[in-house]
Amino acid sequence: MSKISAFIVAGLLFAFVPSEASAWYCRAVSPSGAWGWGRSGSLERARQIAFGNCAARRRGYACRIRSCVP
Repeated sequence: MSKISAFIVAGLLFAFVPSEASAWYCRAVSPSGAWGWGRSGSLERARQIAFGNCAARRRGYACRIRSCVP
């Protein structure tokens, strides 16, 4: 009986581990041609990373988040 309960507990732990499918991918672009992308489990963090990458390429001129997908 203890082996069965151990498998059940292990299965539940694996079920709650975040997967790649739960990550957000965001893309930021600017009219000057700069771009950046970010990936995170948090939508807000993915947006910040994408904006930061875009801003670093062209010193932050008019970067905007173009899209975010899970």
